[in-house]
Amino acid sequence: MSQENVELVLRGYHAFLAGDLAQAEALLDEDIAWHGAEGEPWPADLAGVRAMLEERLEEGLRIELERCIGKGDQVLVAFRASGVQPDPSDDRPLQSRRYFTIGRYFGIVTVRDGRVVRVEDYPHMGAALAALGVDEEAI
Repeated sequence: MSQENVELVLRGYHAFLAGDLAQAEALLDEDIAWHGAEGEPWPADLAGVRAMLEERLEEGLRIELERCIGKGDQVLVAFRASGVQPDPSDDRPLQSRRYFTIGRYFGIVTVRDGRVVRVEDYPHMGAALAALGVDEEAI
């Protein structure tokens, strides 16, 4: 079952990268619960998840999936978000712009009956692995 769940999460990831939010949303359960790191309950429901995905897509960040580890009905995802951030103190029109890592994300996605029912965010990879019950040395 874990390989099917990994594939479902990857379909959602690829749909998001392609800008196909309808396809990504089709993989989400109507009663999805999303819990931020440290118990923060954001975005918490389907409407909030939809708004968050739209916002992230509009930001134009480069999202690079680094890990996708399945165990039972759960899939640990780890990715890096990067984007162009020009130097606000440099008023030259052709200043050099580079991609910089803006943040890293770690979460556990729970899948039931072919739909994402829960996402739990974690502050770092070690916490996500511990919650999944996987030893870091085993991966």
